[in-house]
Amino acid sequence: MNRTFAVSATTLALACAPCLALAQSGTATAQAASATTAWPQKATVDGTTFLLNAPEYTAINGNTVSMRATVQVKRGDAAPVDGRVDMSAVMAQAAAPGYVELSDFQISACTMPDGTGADVQSKLGSLLQGMGIESMLTNIVQGVAIDASRNVTGLSNTPPAIRVTDRPTVLISVTGDPAFGACDDDWQRVVNTPSILLKSPEGTWYTRVGGTQWLSAPSMSGPFAAASAPPSDVVEEIGQPPAPPAGTSAPQASPAGAPQPKLPDVFVATKPTILVSVDGAPRLEAACDGVQWVANATTPLLRANDAWWTLGSGRWFTTSDLTNGPWTYVAATGLPASFANLPATGPLAPARASVPGTLEANSAVAASGIVRAITVPRSGAQCQVKFRGQPDFRPLDGGISYATNASQPVIKLADGFYCCDDGAWYKAPSESGPWAVCDTVPAAAYSIPASCPAYACTYVSVVASSPETVTFGSTSGYLGTYMQDGVPVYGTGYDYNAQNPQPVDAAQADVPSYVAPSYPSTYGNQAQYSYDTGTYAPQQGYGYYGYADMYPSVYGMGYGGWGWSPYWGTAFGYGCGWGYGWGYGDWGNWNRGWNNWGNRRNWNNSENRIAAQNRWNTAKMNNDLRRDGETSGSLRGGANGMNRGGAGSPAGWHSPTGSRGASGFSPARYGQTGGYRNSGGERRGGGGRR
Repeated sequence: MNRTFAVSATTLALACAPCLALAQSGTATAQAASATTAWPQKATVDGTTFLLNAPEYTAINGNTVSMRATVQVKRGDAAPVDGRVDMSAVMAQAAAPGYVELSDFQISACTMPDGTGADVQSKLGSLLQGMGIESMLTNIVQGVAIDASRNVTGLSNTPPAIRVTDRPTVLISVTGDPAFGACDDDWQRVVNTPSILLKSPEGTWYTRVGGTQWLSAPSMSGPFAAASAPPSDVVEEIGQPPAPPAGTSAPQASPAGAPQPKLPDVFVATKPTILVSVDGAPRLEAACDGVQWVANATTPLLRANDAWWTLGSGRWFTTSDLTNGPWTYVAATGLPASFANLPATGPLAPARASVPGTLEANSAVAASGIVRAITVPRSGAQCQVKFRGQPDFRPLDGGISYATNASQPVIKLADGFYCCDDGAWYKAPSESGPWAVCDTVPAAAYSIPASCPAYACTYVSVVASSPETVTFGSTSGYLGTYMQDGVPVYGTGYDYNAQNPQPVDAAQADVPSYVAPSYPSTYGNQAQYSYDTGTYAPQQGYGYYGYADMYPSVYGMGYGGWGWSPYWGTAFGYGCGWGYGWGYGDWGNWNRGWNNWGNRRNWNNSENRIAAQNRWNTAKMNNDLRRDGETSGSLRGGANGMNRGGAGSPAGWHSPTGSRGASGFSPARYGQTGGYRNSGGERRGGGGRR
């Protein structure tokens, strides 16, 4: 379903600093604002004082929020007059997790009892130019009418294998039958998994969990038990863990005498699998009226209506027999009504996003409309596409075909070849290149169905360009999060790897850093919805070794810690996020074991954000976001664009949180707290990401 919305300059600033920006307006005289809240806003212009109170949010459509607010106008010594303004603003993801920044305020109506509505609307409009207010997304969506037309059709909900264990268990996902690469001393390593999985010359299988604990088994199916490490030269061949980002330190071993994590079982799956690990017999406790939950399970496992329920990648499955199944998919709209009362805090809180109509689900709908953006220079930017063997293209309807054996999604259209790499589109006259950033993508590219591995790329579009750069925007579908029945689900549900198995080149597999490519997978990663990022992230809170250690080669430019790698799907999007290879890629603000900011994305660079915004304001181009209903929305930007002044400047509205620099952005807090940033920020070039 297509829908039109406007993308402002601030929409490109996905991580704006969490303080109020100021408008540059005439002879406005600054008045002090509250130290604890951005509202009310007060400014005096030519002897008239305007007091704008906190708005009441009324509706959300895409990334635009509608609101109304009372305004008090005092002219000189006259008595103040109270009126009402109806306005809208564009939401962009703020730097602080769970927050959005509202900007590009547009007043649609102003009612004043003394008949001065038109004059007040004009002057307020000038004061609002360039203003940015940060707010918690949940505060905005509470009680607001949500546009639910962003639901994606054509997803698959075929139940995967669901394995329930009564012991702490670690899941290792292998893409199909294991493919081997050479390791030292005639050892072999499985290359079509991101997890460390080795086979000795004698046929014994090895893996490692928790950074130090080796386990071995007589066969891939187990049982795995504590074991000594493989020979040192074999371990060395695996590779060394990457150095932690500046300001962080590796997780420390538990102090002597402290309780140690339980040694888990290991289950190796060669097809999409949901793991429900229970530590012993299910311990049922009350969750809410009519619902019990298994308090000693690692994933949501509920008991309601005389049935068991579990959640996998945002999809609900139910069975009457916990041990033997079978499990059946249930649409979110068919859940027991009591699920809406699941607790909003504690281990079950993330499950509320998967219950239609909850505040958390409505927040996810709103988050799905926020546009993420990246600006790429035309000069020097390259796309490094590799094929395993001769390029193999499979036809789709509409004269499109896609490569089944490329390192990144490549599609063939009537006018050439297109590749979506790391959130940007490239074009080449042939599959061998040369590849160059393109500023137009044919509409046919956006007809790729969800059943095709390249589907996520249809959520990336050109939104602005200049002679020097091209800016691309994407919504949450590019990161594998889709709205279905009013709730967010992870992945399309299709087993792309079974439909389109990618061959493993034996010569490449013998290279120590090589990990076999894989299409994005829906199951096998225990992902849960993250309210902080508006996308899915790894589940936390296991209480024992929750993941097998990863090969260092899966880290790419991101970082999650040795053995705590953030990963997507079966290949887990190894690389630097943004859909590197065929993975979905970005964990946003998620981290495990390092710091409060974790693996930040490369759009969090204020200098490059500002440059992108200024180019956006001057370009005045129409966006072309075709997915999630974004079609030819007009761009809006005030005369001052996003070069917003700081507190103390001769401007209208004040920031309660301190001064901003001339650029309008405060220092990057995530850098100060040790979170990882690519040094090149969101700008890339000179052969790739810097």
